[in-house]
Amino acid sequence: EHLFCGFIRNLTKEKAAQAEIIAKQNLTSKIIDASFDAVFVINKRGIIQMVNDQSSKALGWSREEFIGKNISMIMPEEHATNHDGYLARFLKTGIKKMMGTEREVEVCRKDGSKFPCILGLAEVDQNGGDDVLFCGFIRSLAREKALERRVSDEEERNLKNAKEILEQSSTILGILDASFHALFVITEEERIIQMVNQKSCDVFGWTKEEFIGQNISMIMTDDVATHHDQYVDHYLATGIKKMIGKQREVIAKRKDGSTFPAALGLAEPQAAGLICGFIRDLTQEKAAQEVIIREQLLTSNIIDASFDALFVIDHRGVIQRVNKASCHVFGWSREEFIGKNINIIMPMGHAENHDSYLSRYLRSGFKKMIGKEREVEARRKDGSLFPCILGLSEVVTNGTTQFVGFVRDVTMQKSLLLAEAEREASDSLLFNILPEHIAYRLKADPSHIADHYDNTTILFADIVGFTDRTSKMSPHDGTCIVSMLNDIFSRFDHLCDVYELNKVKTIGDCYMITSIPSNSLEHDGCARVCRFALDMLRAVRDFNNTCPQHGPIDFRVGISTGSVVAGVVGIKRFLFDMWGDAVNVAARMEQSGLAGQIQVTRSVVENAGSDFSFELRGTLSIKGKGPMDVYMLKSVKPSEKWRYSLKWSRGSRPQGTLRSNSMFI
Repeated sequence: EHLFCGFIRNLTKEKAAQAEIIAKQNLTSKIIDASFDAVFVINKRGIIQMVNDQSSKALGWSREEFIGKNISMIMPEEHATNHDGYLARFLKTGIKKMMGTEREVEVCRKDGSKFPCILGLAEVDQNGGDDVLFCGFIRSLAREKALERRVSDEEERNLKNAKEILEQSSTILGILDASFHALFVITEEERIIQMVNQKSCDVFGWTKEEFIGQNISMIMTDDVATHHDQYVDHYLATGIKKMIGKQREVIAKRKDGSTFPAALGLAEPQAAGLICGFIRDLTQEKAAQEVIIREQLLTSNIIDASFDALFVIDHRGVIQRVNKASCHVFGWSREEFIGKNINIIMPMGHAENHDSYLSRYLRSGFKKMIGKEREVEARRKDGSLFPCILGLSEVVTNGTTQFVGFVRDVTMQKSLLLAEAEREASDSLLFNILPEHIAYRLKADPSHIADHYDNTTILFADIVGFTDRTSKMSPHDGTCIVSMLNDIFSRFDHLCDVYELNKVKTIGDCYMITSIPSNSLEHDGCARVCRFALDMLRAVRDFNNTCPQHGPIDFRVGISTGSVVAGVVGIKRFLFDMWGDAVNVAARMEQSGLAGQIQVTRSVVENAGSDFSFELRGTLSIKGKGPMDVYMLKSVKPSEKWRYSLKWSRGSRPQGTLRSNSMFI
């Protein structure tokens, strides 16, 4: 007569524990996929073990192309050849030259293009793991982008294999030789083995013949054997099934003396005096669980190594998880964060409405902020506020919706931008007051600037009869005079920019400009001053036509060329001024000149070049110089280099445009 015995073991708790481990691993993996930055994990030989989605998006390689390759593939050639040496030197010396810090580097994409980025390195603590791993975060400086969901194919395969091992090792398909687990049937009193299956032989190494008739203690370590006999004796004496019908983890012993973890389940079949035991080898299951735990620990450490604060909240806005950066940035500890509503980090106006924002999204599905970045204000534990970039992602694990938020403090960036704006404003003011090369010198050394220049052209211009006009003016006329001078001098200022000349100063109605001081011969500078003078008179005529209310205005203009001494004088309201015989002669040329005319010295005629027409006025007695031949600048030939016209509009600055025909006299 044949008998069959069937045993059914409840796997509910085991499956729940395994599902919880895998769910946590999935969550942490998805959190890394939601990171702002590209993430690389390499071993001590520089071989890439894991990347996230942002790595593929930013650099162009797929996940499969990355895994197993040396990290030098993303480096410029000059760094790639030395990278393994850097890594070996760190492992040998332990000197953390770059670990835990950030630096600006250049990395390569798959298409060969390069881009600047911030690289942060961290050594990942694996709680005693044999292999040393390093985590690198790469943040693009071109533009920081919102990160998308990442799941590593390699991680998925590992998790799938682990799950298959757990499911396979947790499923009982039969007993005896068809069973996946070792089966022993022993007598209650003597604990003598009556029956075993083939799996028992495979697991422990004895044959069926060697098993039968031996005490079951042969497969146990001494401490387990002692406790096992006590359990059975207690049951036989009291009838209390302390271990019968239950499962416990024990250490089993093979024929060769080696041991392994096993799950032992005991049952009492209807046949009196017998106990049936099932032994399941937990070696692979333990290894799989260890892999899952190590993977979870790795991803947790990667998240903690992030430079940005991270928050994971549920659908009610309650904080489920934070990283170290969150505690550092906001001031609360992990324990103070967990279980609190996320609105504790928000300013009062937003904190009161946050829950309604969340419920409205869950109700409508409209992703107003999910998957995007925006600048917001956040609140620390001490109540202080700071600017930050907030990025939000939605993560669904086993049907449960959670939200991941990355918060980046941009206080320093804001301060740098403000400082840069203030510096630019200061520089702009300085460059408006002084010639550009003098302004740069003054910034570098504000103590003293005084130079000698052998060849500089100076121009003075003065309104004819201005002193008589101002001596008779009323208070109301004074406002009109200022308006008139501003209009005229603004036109002259614009011409200075056109011809790249240096406006030295205005004194009353007097306007003084020079060619930009240089130690080289300034033939071109003299020509530009002469062209400026001709345009200046045209600007005055145009002013008279467009602003007749001021009455007719005329200027005397004088020009001279020679050596000067130039420098910055004073410590307030800086002025770049010039002194020397050429300056005095230019002033005398203007004072002795004619209304509406440009009077120049012979040195100007010799330096201006052949494009200009001059007319000898005669010999004049010049104060401080004596008799001098003086000339009148009359016109200039058309030039390809200086094709320029000016459009004037009443009450506004002149607008300069280039065109084909010369506008010169």
